[in-house]
Amino acid sequence: MKKKKISVYHVICALVLIVMLIICVYPIIWMFLGSMKDKSEFYTNIWGLPSQFHLENYFAAWKNADLGRRFINSIVVTVGSMCIMIPVTSCAAYAVARLKFKGRNLIYMYLLTGIMIPAGVLGIPTFTVAMKMGMLNAHWGLMLIYAAQNIAMGMFIMRGFFISLPKELEEAAMIDGCSRFGCFVRIIVPLARAGVATQVIFSGLTIWNDYFMANIMITRDELRTLPLSIANFVGKHSTNYPELFAMLTMATLPIIIIFILSQRSFIEGVAAGAVKG
Repeated sequence: MKKKKISVYHVICALVLIVMLIICVYPIIWMFLGSMKDKSEFYTNIWGLPSQFHLENYFAAWKNADLGRRFINSIVVTVGSMCIMIPVTSCAAYAVARLKFKGRNLIYMYLLTGIMIPAGVLGIPTFTVAMKMGMLNAHWGLMLIYAAQNIAMGMFIMRGFFISLPKELEEAAMIDGCSRFGCFVRIIVPLARAGVATQVIFSGLTIWNDYFMANIMITRDELRTLPLSIANFVGKHSTNYPELFAMLTMATLPIIIIFILSQRSFIEGVAAGAVKG
């Protein structure tokens, strides 16, 4: 009787997971198949398989939307933001998790309030400050804003990893003559690489897909990122959905590849941060 209950439970869990998998994966498959159809077939056979694969949609979308430049802009902004954010969050989280000083918990709680504030609420104040500081129409300005917006989440993730590491590792290294910063760089950060990978996935995905802040900060066409380019493409070519789906497929593919390559570290990072944070 007990085995029967366990088997029914496993079947129900498997069915639920299959349904969730279909809900998550089917839109991506439908988008890819739609990018392979021509205009007439897209409307007459919108849910079925394409009768013929039209790869020219990808070439046309790449040329019409100037995707080469947009990809470079998005990569520069995303990677630049990560290079600013990860060292800052790692150092701040280490200080709050390891160093004993008055008010560290208060500082930590204050920084965590950044997670609860929607980005849209801060849009106008951020734009006002950026305009006064000459940060408009500049990738470096967008990098600083993205890095600042993701510091709270990054610090929350990294603090959980640093707390979980035994203090004996640092004590042994410092007895051997290593400074605290050297111990942090050579021992603590390598052990928390899963947390860094989690930051890259979470924050990198947010920055790569962001439209709101990029639309406020960037008005020059040559500096636009992928989300802005896709939005403008919809406005100019609203009926050419096969090319639009080709653009969306090309914009989604890098994220899928990065997640597949780093999924083990990502899963370890989420699990460790949740349990030990």
